[in-house]
Amino acid sequence: MDIFRFNGVSYGYTKDKPILRDISFSIREGRKTAIVGANGAGKSTILFHLNGLYAQQQGEIFFREQKLDKKLRRELYKQVGIVFQDPDDQIISLTVSDDIAFGPVQMGITGEAIKKRIEKYIKLVEIEHLLSDNPSELSYGQKKHVTVAGVLAMETDVFILDEPMAFLDPLGKERMASILQLLQEQGKTVIVTTHDMQFVAEWAEDVIVIHQGQCLGTFQARELFGRQDIMKQANLTLPPIVQLMTSLWKGKKEEMPIRLDEAKRWLAAIL
Repeated sequence: MDIFRFNGVSYGYTKDKPILRDISFSIREGRKTAIVGANGAGKSTILFHLNGLYAQQQGEIFFREQKLDKKLRRELYKQVGIVFQDPDDQIISLTVSDDIAFGPVQMGITGEAIKKRIEKYIKLVEIEHLLSDNPSELSYGQKKHVTVAGVLAMETDVFILDEPMAFLDPLGKERMASILQLLQEQGKTVIVTTHDMQFVAEWAEDVIVIHQGQCLGTFQARELFGRQDIMKQANLTLPPIVQLMTSLWKGKKEEMPIRLDEAKRWLAAIL
């Protein structure tokens, strides 16, 4: 089942410079979907439409087959949570605890239920030691995890992240990947934008390719990496593992590894 469907959607900050141009695609419910494309392709603008922050100027958007109108957009935050690329755009409170509680409070959750959610998600994101700190004084990675915990605490059906791996250290990336995997295992729909093509290879089930405000197609990662025409048109580069394996795979008929664990197993078998 499609949870989102864009049908001929256009949007621009000015009439003569559209960001999205008659774009159409679908996102399936319960899937891990990556939206990829070069800088300026329109990825973030798509996310803001998915969360109801922006209203399309032309075309139609459907959420669970219901047409997205003004009324539904106002209520969409209860079902669709979003983590911005820059955590400073999202942090508004003076303590980590209050910042995590902000979203659930707007949804009408109070008292003991709020406390339980804060405890649950600070533990999941491993920021218990920061609970009383001022989030504006934290490192970038710590701020990122505070905003993630705040959106997790809203317990929405859809979880959206704009460049979730950007500027995180290796440990932070591992923690973020485990959180995304856990959400998918819980049946959530997880949507990310990313430039990290190795992350796409390791994580994504569906990949939507955006170029100059239009959709070039929806692919599985392995399928996309075999489409050099699409990769070139969208200004995307193959992930490191695929680049390595491509040089070793000439003439072989079996499926080429694209993930690190697949490459390790294949190399171990031949060495």
